[in-house]
Amino acid sequence: MMKYIIVFLLSVLQFSGIILAIILEDLYDEKMGVARYLIFKKQEFAAGYFAPAYMNVYTLILAGGAIVCFALLLIKWKSGKRMVSLLLAVLANSIGIMAIHMNLELDAYHFFLIGIFIVIAFQYGWCIRSYRKTN
Repeated sequence: MMKYIIVFLLSVLQFSGIILAIILEDLYDEKMGVARYLIFKKQEFAAGYFAPAYMNVYTLILAGGAIVCFALLLIKWKSGKRMVSLLLAVLANSIGIMAIHMNLELDAYHFFLIGIFIVIAFQYGWCIRSYRKTN
């Protein structure tokens, strides 16, 4: 019972970054302070962490992670063990790659990317944890 509660809490924590980005996107039209903050952060992030050169590096990292997780998924699937965390990691990597390369007109775009990176980091942690348990 405690294991299910911990998994539920980690799942909520995992998607909290994306939920917060959705809330910021919604408040952009309603609150002037949120709009100013997002415009300021968009300029700051575009010049720093989300510069085009870094976006290519992030894409390569996500693609490598997706390939590794997909290979582990195929290996585990053939042995009869179905790994939901690996499937979610492949899905999260794919969504991350699509989010980077789609030109979305979101005001909280960088916060969505940060949320996706948080989800992927949690999925990698779950995959490593479950892989260590099986070996």
